Order: sequence, then structure tokens, then C-alpha cells
Amino acid sequence: MARRGGCLTDGCLGVLGLALVIVVGVLVSIWNTGREAGAEARDQVTESVEGARDRLAKAAADGMLLDTEIQRAVLNIGKTGEAIERRDGRVTVTARFVGQVNGMLIGGAYDDGCYRFRIVPAVSPPPVDIRELPDRACSFRSGTLYREPAAVADDIAVELRTALAEGEIDSAQTADVWKTMGVKVQETEIRGGRLVAHVWLSGGTGPQGEDCYEFRAKAKPDAVDARKLKPGGCYRLQRERDALEEKSRRAELDASARKIERRLENELADGRLTDTELPRALSLPTTDDISGESVAGPVVPPERVERSSTEVLVVERVTTPSAMWCYEFRAHLTTASVTRHYLTDGCPF
Repeated sequence: MARRGGCLTDGCLGVLGLALVIVVGVLVSIWNTGREAGAEARDQVTESVEGARDRLAKAAADGMLLDTEIQRAVLNIGKTGEAIERRDGRVTVTARFVGQVNGMLIGGAYDDGCYRFRIVPAVSPPPVDIRELPDRACSFRSGTLYREPAAVADDIAVELRTALAEGEIDSAQTADVWKTMGVKVQETEIRGGRLVAHVWLSGGTGPQGEDCYEFRAKAKPDAVDARKLKPGGCYRLQRERDALEEKSRRAELDASARKIERRLENELADGRLTDTELPRALSLPTTDDISGESVAGPVVPPERVERSSTEVLVVERVTTPSAMWCYEFRAHLTTASVTRHYLTDGCPF
């Protein structure tokens, strides 16, 4: 009994005391981790607000502050209600900023704040006044996320003119305005000193709520035009590129098909086109990769052969270094002539 009492007082209570110390230490660690995460989340909000202030001041330095510039300066700002207000030469922007720290099971934190920015673009340098507001100040009326595409297009045109005034036509192609939320560039091209850009603007009535606009810009003298297109207009440049590639591919194939046509005519000189002569005529010479000399090409059997008393119809797969397609050759035995036809539907076999 004495030994058991000693164990209870000396050993078990010691274990319980150690466990209590561990539990208290864990609780203190959790509390410190949460406090540090909360401070980090608040720092994120502060850094976002200060970054927005600097970007707004920079955007307004030219005496203007467009909505597209505000969207990029105040990241992810909701385009609803009182978010942006213009009055008496002063621009007021109200936005909510969020800071979040993720934790493993414990230690995560979230913080946010509603802030108001007031800028007077006409003043140089433009001052930016910041004030934190109650949360209810950021409870804007429900509305659409994006402005009317026509209004956005007007802002884009203004920003492109500014880019042209500060640089060459390349400056318009790489302008920051293309990074604005709700602005998605489909294709661009610079030709003859003129930029053409086809762009989807959100908030419209087209596919997926986007309208297609074309912007044309040229420097010296600086000029920018914008117009709304039908949805298919946003792919015009790609269609033109595809047409040029198809034209080049077709010319390459026609050149090889013309050579086969001549070889078939040579074999027809005696008024016949035997099964032995046909593969030889269809085999075009090729260039040896090592010596660079012209050598006989591989014998490729035709896709189809039909014979009659007056003609031989041959369907052949014509190949080039970058293309392949099927042609129909008709060898007219009575006239020793050959006609060729590009099969629009390709190789049917």
C-alpha cells in the first residue's frame, strides 16, 4: 500500500503534470499561430490598398483616369453600383480588399476591409486620398459585373492613342489595356504599320455574353478606330492565315501532281499504260539526305485503278515534304494525254 501511494503521488501525478504542460503549450502555440496569421492577413490587405493607391496615381498622371485603368489598378474591383463615381473633376473609387492565410488544420486567417480612394486627375501630381469605411459602404447594389462593351471600347481607343503617342505601333499591340478584366484578345496583326486587333468584350449579347470588336491603330499620324463586328469577325485574321497556308499547300501539291501528269504522258507515248509502267510513272524522284543527289523515289501503289478500252483512271496519294492529298489522273489512251483532278474530299480509301 505504501508503494502504491508513492506511485500515485510521485509518478502518476508527475505524468499528469507533464501532460498538462504539453496541452497548455499546444494551446499557446495555436494562439500565437492564429495571431501571426491574422497579422499576415491584415498585412496583405494593407499592401493591396497601398499598391492600388500607387497604381491609381500612376494611371491618373496624364490627367485622365479611365474605368479600364481603374480596373487594373484596383484588382478585381466589382463593376457595380457606387464602385466608381465621377463628380466635379474628382474620381471616387470604393472597393473591398481581402487578405487570406491558409493553414494546415489550424493557423489559417481571413481579413478584409472596405476602402475609398479619391483622386483628382487634373492636379499634377494627382493626389490619392484613402479612407477606410464601414463594411456596409462596400455593399453595393446588385448589378452587372461589366460595363457596356461600347463604353469599354471607347476607353480602349483612348488608351491606344496614349500608347501610340508614347511609342511606336508595337506599343499599341503590347499596351496594358489588353490586360483589363473582361477584355480578351482573340488575334492581332501588324501589317503596313497598322495594328488590327480583334477583341472579345464581356457584358455583351454575343456568344458567352461577349461582343466582338475590331480596333485599328496606326502611328504618324496617330489614329485609332473601333467598331463592333459579328461574332465570326473575331476570327477573320485566322481565316486569312489559313487561306494563305492552304494556297501554299495546294501550290506545292499541284507542282508534284503536275510532275506525275508529265510522267504518265511519257509512258503513254505508245498508246498504252501497263501495270508495270504505271508505278514507275507515279514514283517521283527524291533527294538523298546524305549525298544531296536526286535518286529514284519509293514505288507506291496507287489507291485505285480502273481501266477501260479508252482510258485508265488512277487515284494517287500525292505527297510533298509538308503535305499529302489524293488526286485523280485520267490517262486517255486514244489521245496519249492525261488530265488531273484535285479530290476535294481527300482520299476516300
